[in-house]
Amino acid sequence: MNLLAIDTSSTNFSLCIVHSDVKENIEFNAGMTHSSVALSEIQKILKKVNITTKDLDVIAFSAGPGSFTGIRIACGVAYGMAYSYKIPLIGISSLETTASMAESDYILSTIDARMDEVYLQFFKRSDDKNIIPLSEPMVAAPDKLPNPPDEIRNRFSVIGSGYEIFKDYFNDRYKSYTLEQQNVKKNMASFMASIALDRLPDKFSFDGIQPIYVRNKVAQTIDERK
Repeated sequence: MNLLAIDTSSTNFSLCIVHSDVKENIEFNAGMTHSSVALSEIQKILKKVNITTKDLDVIAFSAGPGSFTGIRIACGVAYGMAYSYKIPLIGISSLETTASMAESDYILSTIDARMDEVYLQFFKRSDDKNIIPLSEPMVAAPDKLPNPPDEIRNRFSVIGSGYEIFKDYFNDRYKSYTLEQQNVKKNMASFMASIALDRLPDKFSFDGIQPIYVRNKVAQTIDERK
């Protein structure tokens, strides 16, 4: 199995190649340079395991939500590589990937959405340790956070950049629950690759493969920034 995972949903640039059950990772803060480093870094990680693009069995990419530009870059690169060699393609939610880093039964995954908002989604971990969504991905102002699903009674973990930035709002909103903060781990693409390995597509197709934007607005107006 040769699987390539690509994540550019934040300022970090993260790649993972799974080759013969061995993972190789590349991750660094690329700032705003994802588009200029993506192809060269992909070739670099493929070279580390002595394969080329045509040897890939699956390509996974972070479908969002997250940086609008970053999501489009990962999507465009993955689409182009997959189409060229008819490689099966799978998009993985960045909220799901973040949730998979938490070691608990119930998880609130959060990502900074900029413009004083946060992307978030509730998940639970099944008996076989898979991550299962309990709500739809959403975007909210920190003072308008949603109620947890009814299944969550008194305790859940919270993880991600959204919580780190708006911690006081989360703690106040969910003060009747026991919150357990968990830290985002390194190598985002490695966690995404693990999810992809559990749901491998069996053929090349673009059907149902699309970015998860959640919010269509990409910037505040001048008046909104005042």
